[in-house]
Amino acid sequence: MRKKHTKISALNGPTSIAFTNTDKAETIAGSLQNQFTLNNLTDTATENLVTHTINEFNKIDNFPALPTPNPTDIIKYIRKVNIHKAPGSDGITNNMLRNLPIITLIKIIHIINNIFKHQYFPNSWRVAIVVPILKPGKDPTNPTSYRPISLLPTLSKVTEHFILTQLNEHLSNNNILIPYQFGFKPKHSTTHQLLRVVEYITSGFENRFSTGAVFLDIQKAFDRVWINGLIYKLISHTIPISLIKLITTFLANRQFKVRIGNSLSKLHHIQAGVPQGVKLSPCLYPIFINDIPKKTQYYTLHLCR
Repeated sequence: MRKKHTKISALNGPTSIAFTNTDKAETIAGSLQNQFTLNNLTDTATENLVTHTINEFNKIDNFPALPTPNPTDIIKYIRKVNIHKAPGSDGITNNMLRNLPIITLIKIIHIINNIFKHQYFPNSWRVAIVVPILKPGKDPTNPTSYRPISLLPTLSKVTEHFILTQLNEHLSNNNILIPYQFGFKPKHSTTHQLLRVVEYITSGFENRFSTGAVFLDIQKAFDRVWINGLIYKLISHTIPISLIKLITTFLANRQFKVRIGNSLSKLHHIQAGVPQGVKLSPCLYPIFINDIPKKTQYYTLHLCR
């Protein structure tokens, strides 16, 4: 309650100026919905291949059961969740979760196990409450100047952690991600990448080489991921089909509301992109772009001499 929250100024909407919190929330929600769309690019051959592959995948009737998370691991994870995180649409806080009696935790374990058993992520857990935060130095009257901070249901994030654990295990065992990938891999932080860059440049100086760096900033990278293309990549990387089915339901039909003050916008649909603020997205995005030849990736995404 002691935190000072910056008020959002009047916004330039598509047809009029938004003054009330309700109008501001709806204006920003409309702007975000435009962001969560595919880029205007077409490649008929690729689209036909992806569509055919997904149609064949959807014809599969019997999916083997996924390994269910260990109940002890679920309880341990719940007991360690950060109590300072804001709750999602259900209003359940991490502090509530950490103080639940064991009988209630058993019920939650039963729900999570059934999600893995049936490979279905609940609809209500796919709704995000978005809080807009003004980007530094941006025009406060422009709806696109606000960074969307997604608040997701606490139980969805607990379940997602164990989906990510199984996905990471498969990626690691099969060496799917390129070895130069940092930031989205366990024990491979951006700090390690910086150390690698320094060593690379130092080595160049010692051998009288000039070292050049190429940095790419992809606009709306997470927001405009082609979901069908991502599912195709998961299939082509031989991810277990039951895990793909669960991830597909995790990504499908996601919705959001924008909250300003005590006002909420209408429910809006997300047409493209992987959700912001979840653990799975930083893992799924490298899979989506992981088709560039390794040599090209090394020289264009990291360093070139």
